Amino acid sequence: MEKINLGILDGEVLEYNTVIIGSGAAGLNCAIHLVEEGIAPWQVALVTEKLGSGTSFNAGSDKQTYYKMSIIGDQSDSPLEMAKDLFSGGAMHGDIALVESTNSVREFFHLIHLGVPFPHDKYGGFVGYKTDNDPKQRATSIGPYTSQEMCKRLLEVVDELGIHVIDNSYAVRLLVDENSETEVIGLICIDIKSSSNKEDLEDYIKSIKIFKTRNIVMATGGPSFLYRNSVYPTSQKGSTSLAIEAGCILQNLTESQFGLASTQFRWNVSGSYQQVIPRYISIGKNGDSREFLNDYFPSFRELSRATFLKGYQWPFNSDRVQTLGSSLIDLAVYFETEIQERNVFLDFTRNPHGYDFSIMDSIAKQYLENSKSEEELPYKRLKSLNKSAFLHYKNHGIDLSKYPLQIAVCNQHLNGGVSCDIWWESNVKHLFVIGEINGSHGIHRPGGAALNSGQVGGLRAAQKIAKSYNNTLSLSNEEFYLIIEEQLSVFLEMIENCFKKLKNDDGFSPDAIIKIIQDRMEKYAGIIRPNEGLEAELNNIMLQMKNLDNIIALKNSKDIINYFQIRDSLTTQLLFFSSLLDYHHCSGQSRGSFLINRKSLNTETKETIVSLPTKLSSLNFIRSSLDLADKIQTICLKNGKIEVEWVKVRKIPDFNNWFEKVWKDYNEGKIIS
Repeated sequence: MEKINLGILDGEVLEYNTVIIGSGAAGLNCAIHLVEEGIAPWQVALVTEKLGSGTSFNAGSDKQTYYKMSIIGDQSDSPLEMAKDLFSGGAMHGDIALVESTNSVREFFHLIHLGVPFPHDKYGGFVGYKTDNDPKQRATSIGPYTSQEMCKRLLEVVDELGIHVIDNSYAVRLLVDENSETEVIGLICIDIKSSSNKEDLEDYIKSIKIFKTRNIVMATGGPSFLYRNSVYPTSQKGSTSLAIEAGCILQNLTESQFGLASTQFRWNVSGSYQQVIPRYISIGKNGDSREFLNDYFPSFRELSRATFLKGYQWPFNSDRVQTLGSSLIDLAVYFETEIQERNVFLDFTRNPHGYDFSIMDSIAKQYLENSKSEEELPYKRLKSLNKSAFLHYKNHGIDLSKYPLQIAVCNQHLNGGVSCDIWWESNVKHLFVIGEINGSHGIHRPGGAALNSGQVGGLRAAQKIAKSYNNTLSLSNEEFYLIIEEQLSVFLEMIENCFKKLKNDDGFSPDAIIKIIQDRMEKYAGIIRPNEGLEAELNNIMLQMKNLDNIIALKNSKDIINYFQIRDSLTTQLLFFSSLLDYHHCSGQSRGSFLINRKSLNTETKETIVSLPTKLSSLNFIRSSLDLADKIQTICLKNGKIEVEWVKVRKIPDFNNWFEKVWKDYNEGKIIS
């Protein structure tokens, strides 16, 4: 490859001890902890595509949960008990579970100290409630906007500390040194604003920023751009390929969380939205409307039970499909929208067919009676039960007392991600990964555990950096450029190729390619996971990656960012589909958030077909005796080839609570290693 003259990159090299990519709750908290642990604020930078655009700045639900150890009353709880519950979700390392549980109270009170208003009683006790996959009352909440309130206060503290926030910067490539062991040493960003109207290549390159840094913390969130039906804010895209291309090992990419959410305005329809027993309707292209859940639930009593429990059991769960479980609702919605291509709505203006409060399932009836929310219509019950949940939609232009709410089964969270150690450092040295892009979660996780994990991860990364990596990178600019020269050349050649494509209509628009990617994701990587056709689609992904420069049409320089986002999505999808194919080859069964569909059965693992109601027979799924919950599937892209390995989960460590031993190790600096 002919190398492009690097002299055109004559701008300054921005140098820091630590650059954090992303500005959500995890990244902001990490920045604060770095300063609290002794890193000077001017040695820390937050690089973000658009401040306030990430998931935690925009996400929520009727009562958004934060998960931590129980700390009130006579509840029997401990770090070990919480770690056991996290670990029991399957495919999670025990030492990570212990770190997340042990530090949950510390991070919760860190937020309290910063001014995040979690509710407490007159004795100072922070109350809790049960959430999904939670045997205790560990959940707490500020209301619909828990993560938003966290972000608001965390950002205020970042500003107060004088930490440099570099907004409108698209992180496009991590720079690594592979001399001995792979370590990250820098970052390439594109200034979104200054690059958007450039028509000349050399002018565009002036919008490129190069960072030289001892540490990078990735806090970029989940790969939300992959899915068409998504509850992520539209402004959240994800940058998982940064870690993939740097050489990171990822894990549990088969494990995500899905649930019912509104599509016009992206929001989980959990909790109160289900507990008031709204009507589910499906509308076809010719305008015909019907209450499709009556096809699956033989009586109003059973329908009211499943609908009510859908509020508590919001994530789709393969264990809750049979025997008229709450996740049968998700499956019925999926069938209407994805197979029948109809539109599904929650209607709060009318009761479901056969509604009779006197014969409502006892669990729902008692709840509504205790809450004094027995009004005659769903929207009135909602206003009585949780007025803020009703007003939330009204404030976004949707009056639930007048109009039905369009919904779908939506992707909500990636439980997997980058594999890291107990300090949230990846296998690429000095590269830390926190928040949703970190793959600490397994098959199941309690509601709100992701917010706790993000806060704990920020603390742990900051502790390791402050103790072990607190200097600047020991390279002169000349030495730095020598190491990154080839990586820069590859990047600049991509930019040059993009400029050759500008104003060329010969090809697919970025939107058209994104649609292909998202449709593929919905078909093979949603709550239904068919094996048939998967390998062919994996080959299509590789073909599209190879030929992207030839098939994409770019209108102007603004589309160059879209080009890199598509490269990111294809690279990420390559690993997702490779993980899925390997899971099928290993005879993995339905679990967690998905149902496995294969035509041939493995008799050695006693595979059987679970039959669904006749209408849903095309979605019949596989159960077997094979339990892979004690293993974690890891995957990486190495020298252009996919490598997959299954590793045994690490057990929860045995405790050594002898004070003098821990005290000695702490004083001798042996704790952080």
